[in-house]
Amino acid sequence: MIKKLTKFFAVATVIKNLIGTKSDSTEGLTQIHPSKIPGRTVFIREKEYFIRESLVENTLPIVFLHSWGSDSLGSWFKVLPYFHHKNSFIAIDMKNHGKSDASWKRWDVDENADIVISILEQLGVEKCNLVGWSMGSAVALSISRKKEKLINKMVLITPFSWLGGAVYKDKPLFKAFVAVVRIRERLFPNMNSKSKYSHLRKTGALENEYTDWAWNNLHKSKDDFIYEDGGRYVVPYDARPWLKEIKTKTLVITGGKDNLVPEETSQDVIKNLENVKELIFDNAAHSIPWTHDQELIDELEAFFKE
Repeated sequence: MIKKLTKFFAVATVIKNLIGTKSDSTEGLTQIHPSKIPGRTVFIREKEYFIRESLVENTLPIVFLHSWGSDSLGSWFKVLPYFHHKNSFIAIDMKNHGKSDASWKRWDVDENADIVISILEQLGVEKCNLVGWSMGSAVALSISRKKEKLINKMVLITPFSWLGGAVYKDKPLFKAFVAVVRIRERLFPNMNSKSKYSHLRKTGALENEYTDWAWNNLHKSKDDFIYEDGGRYVVPYDARPWLKEIKTKTLVITGGKDNLVPEETSQDVIKNLENVKELIFDNAAHSIPWTHDQELIDELEAFFKE
């Protein structure tokens, strides 16, 4: 009986994905865009990368690096409007994300760090403050290691020092786990996008008038490059051997209820950085820029003014 139900479910899923149509999700009568900050593209090594920027005289630019599977606007749509016209910033869609070029070829944290450095050099940025969330924090750490003089101060939101693949990448069980994830993503290609959308709604981080934009943004950002194959190059990331090399003044912000990043991996970052301050948002999970945006903005301003 169970085998029959499993087969029926698998066949039904395949048929639905082959002939089904995509739907939108809108709640509320009037739908608006939450952050009307246009962007442009720059070319690095024959690849096109999308950036959003705000230029304010006599201010040190803040460089915003998004989380995995998101983009410059999807991660920072509640933060960027506050700094628009108030402080210079550059928000970048990293490789395989958002509106930037994608590739089936190997990509990893260090490569994204090199790309960000090249973009900043092309824009003529000689000094900046750096803010990274989740995967963006890993890229920020790599940037600080490679180009210490470029970074004035650094803020890492829900960071990690390593992921499971760094230890288990050659283990059969880990390879089986990765295979299952790939199968899941191909059978249910919108699962992660729907989960993020549901989280935004349940936590109250997304107002009714923004739901149409959020639904489309999350599904547009979802791509095979990110989860199915490209992700296998993020998983082996391991910063522990070189964390002590970083001298940049750093603020680490974690969520007291973060179930996505194991506490030991975020604590590794805090313990090994030389010049670091820790801040815990007790009631926050992993999605601090979405659910605790005003508290985050207050801390960013205070830290950068110190």
